[in-house]
Amino acid sequence: MRLIPGKRLTVAAAGAVAALVLLSACGSSKGAAATPMPSMPMPTMSTAGGTPSAPATANTINISNFAFAPATLSVTTGTTVTWTNRDQVAHTVSDTQDGIASPVLNQSQTYSFKFTKPGTYHYICTIHPFMHGTVIVTV
Repeated sequence: MRLIPGKRLTVAAAGAVAALVLLSACGSSKGAAATPMPSMPMPTMSTAGGTPSAPATANTINISNFAFAPATLSVTTGTTVTWTNRDQVAHTVSDTQDGIASPVLNQSQTYSFKFTKPGTYHYICTIHPFMHGTVIVTV
């Protein structure tokens, strides 16, 4: 659109100019990456549908893409469960009622807990409280 000195823009033309200015300033949203908030990096998703970067074994829970995987794990009494942080940011594993209390886990660090009595154990990441998981312990 070319502006001619001394000519007035209609409301529609002014709106079109404003839209073009915004689009050129912001760029196209097609293919653009989201910008993370400064205090919380954006989770990264693998190309395989967002699955964890390493598969969990029978008594292992991966922390990947800001989630515990699997979210629910069933084990028998006496089983030791190991959590492994596969994210690039720190996480914790914490349940204030049953004694699960990991230190801060940086990337590739692990935490293990032995479940000695049956029950349902709910835990969270205290750094990212929207992350939660469950271990169900049977006899």
